[in-house]
Amino acid sequence: MTETAQYWIEHLNLQPHPEGGYYKEVFRSAHEVTRAGATAVKQACTSIYYLLEGRDFSDFHRLASDELWYFHKGAPLHIHVIDNDGAHTLIELSDTATGSLQAIIPPNTWFASEIPSGSGFALVSCAVAPGFDFAEFEMAKQQELIKQYPEHRALLERLCRE
Repeated sequence: MTETAQYWIEHLNLQPHPEGGYYKEVFRSAHEVTRAGATAVKQACTSIYYLLEGRDFSDFHRLASDELWYFHKGAPLHIHVIDNDGAHTLIELSDTATGSLQAIIPPNTWFASEIPSGSGFALVSCAVAPGFDFAEFEMAKQQELIKQYPEHRALLERLCRE
């Protein structure tokens, strides 16, 4: 049997993700933590499966926590990171000689992902610590980011739906 995006979507029971692609939460730690200087209690860690296919992409967004990405199967995936100083870093997540099997995205950093070939699929896992919370998930507003980082206009227009 040839493994396709549809196979993995069905096999893992993935659902559409608000930032693009498909996902399923597979772990939410029972252990709770508090960030230094904060009072809110959070799960220590969460983990999801995440799949992109073809020309779909993960919109620029940011989280309040560290996010670790792990490559499993499929085509190379590019993660575009724009730090607070406006520096753009490209991380290739893949099992090829030019890629890495894992990537770390620091908290409060804008990032997006895509399959550079525009074909096939990429299946990864993402772990967030402290755990993911939609209240700490911010989708980018294209025009605001272009004002802040005009040197990345073409990238932001391509990977920011709003």
